[in-house]
Amino acid sequence: MGKNIFTAKQLNFLELVQQDKQITKRFYLTGGTALAEFYLHHRLSEDIDLFTETEEVDQQAVLSFLKKISPKLSIIKIGRTNFLGLFSFLLHFKDGKKLKVDFNFYPFPRIDKGLKFKNLEVDSLYDIAANKVHTLFMKARSRDYVDLYFILKEYDYPLEKLILDAKAKFDWDIERSGLVSQLMRVVDIDTKDLPTMLVPFDRKKMEEFFLAEAKKLKKEILK
Repeated sequence: MGKNIFTAKQLNFLELVQQDKQITKRFYLTGGTALAEFYLHHRLSEDIDLFTETEEVDQQAVLSFLKKISPKLSIIKIGRTNFLGLFSFLLHFKDGKKLKVDFNFYPFPRIDKGLKFKNLEVDSLYDIAANKVHTLFMKARSRDYVDLYFILKEYDYPLEKLILDAKAKFDWDIERSGLVSQLMRVVDIDTKDLPTMLVPFDRKKMEEFFLAEAKKLKKEILK
């Protein structure tokens, strides 16, 4: 599996998550941390993303779980916010460190079977890639460009197929000209927003890569 990306806080938290049947039967691990730890080992990722596609998040049940494990992890305070079904919990530890954990209702059936971290399901690399394409089209962040760049460079996923599969998964048309515009915005990324990388990374090469992909998509539009 390569180098460990999890911080001690993330690992200790997920060890307790994978032991809880009520959590593992509903939620799976996804997002940047899952991508970095289990697939690419390319960057640091601070948050834990736990998604469910079967039912809306029961905030009280999640809070009860977090309170139950707090003594074992030396959590002294739990902050929480809710936005459109995304419940974010900020865990404050006795040593002053913090860990953000998101529990999200994500009603989009997964395309492929992923891995497992003991009893906890981990999203597939292909699903994370499709999610990144959708996110890039909707509202891209610097880390989304970086993640998709490394996925497409290291794995043989045609961008066109990812676009079609993302459209089917989210039931949302990814309009090609809009995606071209988003890909070209790679040159506008603020350097200070880039994630902390663990492998060699050349921003210029990433820009050239996405500009070339945008050019290919443009040609398809004009056919």
